[in-house]
Amino acid sequence: MTETEKLTWRAFAPEDFEAAARLLGRTWLPEFDEAAQRAASQIELAHYLAQATWSLVAEHDGEVLGVVLLAERGREVVGADGWSELEARLTRAAEKDEALAEAVRTEMGGVREEAELEREYAAGGPAGADAAVKLLIVSPDAKGMGLGGRLFSAALEHLREAGAAGYHLLTDDSCDVGFYEHKGLTQAMRRRSRAYWPGVDPETDEFYVYVYEQLL
Repeated sequence: MTETEKLTWRAFAPEDFEAAARLLGRTWLPEFDEAAQRAASQIELAHYLAQATWSLVAEHDGEVLGVVLLAERGREVVGADGWSELEARLTRAAEKDEALAEAVRTEMGGVREEAELEREYAAGGPAGADAAVKLLIVSPDAKGMGLGGRLFSAALEHLREAGAAGYHLLTDDSCDVGFYEHKGLTQAMRRRSRAYWPGVDPETDEFYVYVYEQLL
């Protein structure tokens, strides 16, 4: 039996929160120190969970190796208030420490900018606005196992079964957009970022955020 055959596939559970947040931090926030990475990743994850209508976790021997979250238009988010309250509580706690507060402002500033671009995109009524991939993360320890592709494919299968006409996702220059282009998505919107990103000065550096979409 191969390692991938030993995987467990299941919906996200509240007890996955700490492990998924650590994974998000390792994947997207390696430039932050440990405390800042933990604070920012937990707040960002709670933010996405408050919007998620469907989820899938890849687990091996009790270790979370990958997570995908979808937000589907017109579908109820179970536990949304609880995740929103957690986001607010964690944000208040981080604000008591200036270093943590700065890390959270930096990370969530980028999230808010992407949300503004998403709202502009959705206002045009495209088929891709039916759903959004809010989060797709895979552990560096699972490299070569094809988990990203399997999680992504499972999410698309769910959307097709649910009758979505299309979907979209938000990304930026720190990510490998080639993965999405390989999966058949096309760039719907592109905007030079006005937010501060670690290592990027919006006054002098060209750093872009994008909306990618695909019809189903």
